[in-house]
Amino acid sequence: MKLLRLLLALVALAALPPALARATAPPEDVQLRQRAVELLEHADSVNALRTAANAERVESFLAFDPSYGTREGTFSRVQVAGTGLREESTFGSYHAVNVWAAGHLATVRTSELAPPEIVKVMALTPMWVVHFDHEDIIQSIEDREISGRVQHCVEFDTVAGEKTQNNELCVDAENGTLTRLKVGAELAENSDFFPIGGALRPAKIRYSVDGTLKLEITQIMTLLTDAAANVLEAPPNAQVRNFCKTFQHAFGQFMPQPEPGKGGGATSDVLLRGMIRPDGKVHDAVVQSSDRPDLNAEALKVIQQWMFTPSLCDGKPNAIEATFTLHFQGR
Repeated sequence: MKLLRLLLALVALAALPPALARATAPPEDVQLRQRAVELLEHADSVNALRTAANAERVESFLAFDPSYGTREGTFSRVQVAGTGLREESTFGSYHAVNVWAAGHLATVRTSELAPPEIVKVMALTPMWVVHFDHEDIIQSIEDREISGRVQHCVEFDTVAGEKTQNNELCVDAENGTLTRLKVGAELAENSDFFPIGGALRPAKIRYSVDGTLKLEITQIMTLLTDAAANVLEAPPNAQVRNFCKTFQHAFGQFMPQPEPGKGGGATSDVLLRGMIRPDGKVHDAVVQSSDRPDLNAEALKVIQQWMFTPSLCDGKPNAIEATFTLHFQGR
């Protein structure tokens, strides 16, 4: 399954281990798959605005973490069609304002990397969108009653090499909205849909991992009949960054994986985010998601060894945010 809202993953492919033989999947019912694809495509169309519009979106959220307790945050986006957009994020000590307009980015940030919670909220809103690909095997479609409404629920597996991930999505039988999306251990539940610009968007989103609630998001969206000109003005003391006319990605030179264990073929993954700076090293790495939190510290230590040729912006070395996947084989 491919996620359509992702961070830049320019090194994710380079981080993969040597090619593994693809597991032999059982034959798939063609008509069953066609119905699943139609359900998902209809849900996507229900979520899509009918025309380009000036709009403001505000998400307020609660993040739950046993180490920090319950914390509040906000994310907002104002889009002026064909002109630019403004985003603002606040969570704990982190605050950022980014304005894209007139061929440049004006930004004020307390740190270069946004916290994992902000990144996840951005991925889940306005909705977490996915599509089926060749790795996805549709197992069944059944009707189920959830919160008093009939849902068409698709059970499917994602088969990648030796790993099989069990997934589920549910579409409301009446209005076609995507109400539930489970991808592996992650679960997003959408509810309280409201009409906006010919689309239906969820006012409430709950996000859980392995049955543990991580985020509760409240979403409000407004169409703007008159987007004020100063919306896209650079904030005070902003750093102005011009868009690259030519760009070259960073390329991995030395990317060791953690030492394998003795636990057989099972693999646990830790997804990190960090900045590849002009010196070719990964700086300010943070854990974005992890199958095994007990391996996080080791993953952060290993990533410090990775080296890249830096990305180039108009021929000059340039710092860039990237994601990295570390595979703990047999651990």
